[in-house]
Amino acid sequence: MSQTPSGAQRPDDQTPDAQVPGAQGQGVQDPGSRISGTQTQAMAIEASDAAAGPFWHKGSVSNMLSLLVLLAGVTMVLELAGTPPAWLIAWGPWIMAVGVFGFAGGITNWLAVKMLFDRVPGLYGSGVIPARFREIRATIKNLIMAHFFDEEYLQRFFNEHGTELGGGPGVLTRKLGDLLASDEAGRAIEWEIEKLKEGPYGMVVRMAGTEMLMPLIQQFLGGLIERIGPMAEAKMREDLFDVVKLRSQVDRLLETKLEELTPEIVKRMMEKVMRKHLGWLIVWGNVFGGLIGLLSKAVAVQYGIQSVP
Repeated sequence: MSQTPSGAQRPDDQTPDAQVPGAQGQGVQDPGSRISGTQTQAMAIEASDAAAGPFWHKGSVSNMLSLLVLLAGVTMVLELAGTPPAWLIAWGPWIMAVGVFGFAGGITNWLAVKMLFDRVPGLYGSGVIPARFREIRATIKNLIMAHFFDEEYLQRFFNEHGTELGGGPGVLTRKLGDLLASDEAGRAIEWEIEKLKEGPYGMVVRMAGTEMLMPLIQQFLGGLIERIGPMAEAKMREDLFDVVKLRSQVDRLLETKLEELTPEIVKRMMEKVMRKHLGWLIVWGNVFGGLIGLLSKAVAVQYGIQSVP
């Protein structure tokens, strides 16, 4: 630790605070952290899937019910070969029609849902989400940039709330004034005065004395802070709320984050978003299929068409 001629401690000899890499937004991302982040995200999605219970359970139950109705209808129709009761003759074909069309509607919707997320051998166009995961990532990015970071909206927001975000007017001036009145600033000024005593103007400084120069320097710096503080705040606010620069940084951030999304992660994310609705798609496929079955049977009976189930 260095000492001045008067024994004042040099302020810059103090141990500097530890710097956090990337604290200024310029740090380089560790590739290992990207891999770790991807694995963590995948594990979180898997845990969420496990906690959510069986996938599309409503659709599976409705398909099973339609299949049972179909089997019951087929059994009732086959019994017509003997001497069946009258109610079998009346209701058997109707129940079979409901089961056939209901099961067909449900299983078709189930297959359509499966083809969204998984490739089915022999079915062209299946697995559309994993196959188009790059387009999905780009769409997510474009939506965020267009709707949440629109340049006109950001400019209007910063114009209206920039002062609040910056801590209010005069904050920098007050903080600099408080710093000037602190003991650390006093020691720094004292050290600089002692340093001047060793220079070409040392005799003049020694004649004036440290006790006399200290208040003058502090008064001068205080007036300087009052004058340049507002200008510095305006410049900092202009640089801080640079909309074009902010959008560019957000764009790079999104690009880096979206590159971590693998086809499997994109697929799981889409499943998680659509989970509650896909089961109902299958349920309504069974319901509307059954209604169409009833309608087709009614038309067949009305017009005497024998080829309709």
